[in-house]
Amino acid sequence: MARLMERLRRRVLGPLFDRLGYDLVPATPDWAHRPVSPREVDRLLGSAAARLAQDIDAAGISCRHDLRGLVEEFWELIPRAPVRQRRGGSGFNGALQLFVLMRALEPDFVIESGVFRGLTTWIIRQARPEAELFCRDPDLSRLQYRDAQAHYCTGDWSTADWSGLDPARTVAFFDDHVAQGRRVVEAHARGLTRLVFDDDVAAHRIHAHGGPAHPTIAMLGALRDDPEPIRWQRNGRVFEQPGIDPVARKAARLIARTHAFDDLHQATGYSPARLTYVQLHPEGGG
Repeated sequence: MARLMERLRRRVLGPLFDRLGYDLVPATPDWAHRPVSPREVDRLLGSAAARLAQDIDAAGISCRHDLRGLVEEFWELIPRAPVRQRRGGSGFNGALQLFVLMRALEPDFVIESGVFRGLTTWIIRQARPEAELFCRDPDLSRLQYRDAQAHYCTGDWSTADWSGLDPARTVAFFDDHVAQGRRVVEAHARGLTRLVFDDDVAAHRIHAHGGPAHPTIAMLGALRDDPEPIRWQRNGRVFEQPGIDPVARKAARLIARTHAFDDLHQATGYSPARLTYVQLHPEGGG
C-alpha cells in the first residue's frame, strides 16, 4: 500500500499540485532518515551532546545526568514516537532539546501551552514519566497522541488556577504562537520562574517563520528602548510589532536570565530547532 501511494504521489498527485504551486510531500518525520554506520552515529551523538552541554551550562542549569547518555537514550527512543509529522511541530532537534531540558530541570509539574499533534507531550512524558502534565490548546482535534494521565483543556493556560502547584517544581513550555512577552508576564504573576519557549526568533529573521509569537524573547531587549517599529512581510502580508511596547518592557525587567539553544543543525544535519530557556526573577523581583 505504501509503495502504491508513493507511486501515485510521484506520477499523478505530485505533478498536479506542482502546477497549482504547491509541494506534495509524504508526512515522514525527519528522524526517519539517519546514519546507520557506527562511526557516523557516534559522531552525530557526540557532536549533539557537546553542544547541549555548552547550552545547559550557558543557561545556568544544573544537570545531574550524563548528557551523552541522554542523547543516546533519545536516539533509541525517537523512532518509536507515535506522532508522524514533516511540517509544523517539532523535528528531531527540537524534540531532543526538549527531552534533555526536561531531564535536566526535573519538574514534577509541566504546563504545556500549545499541543498540536501531541509529539512534545509524548517527549515530556518520556523524559519525566512521573510528572503531572497539563496540556492546553484551543483545538485538540489534531491530536495523534493523547497522554492517558495528562489533563487536557481547550482554555488558555492563563485562565486556570495554578495555585495548587509548587512553582519551584513546575516548568511551563510555550509553543502556542501567543506573544512571548505576554507569556513571561503571565508566568511571573503566577510565581513561575522556569520557562521554555519554542519559535524564539530574532527580529531580522522573523520574516522566515509562520505565525511567530511576537514580541519574541529575542526581541524584548530592543523593544524596551527603541521607538522604531519592527515590520516584515510574509506571503504578501505586512506585519508590525510596535516599538517601546509596555508589555515587552515589563517582560524584559522580569527576566533574570535567558539562553537560546544552538539549533543543532550543524551537529545532526536535521532541521534547526529554536528552543530558548528563560529564568525569571522570583515573585516580587525584577
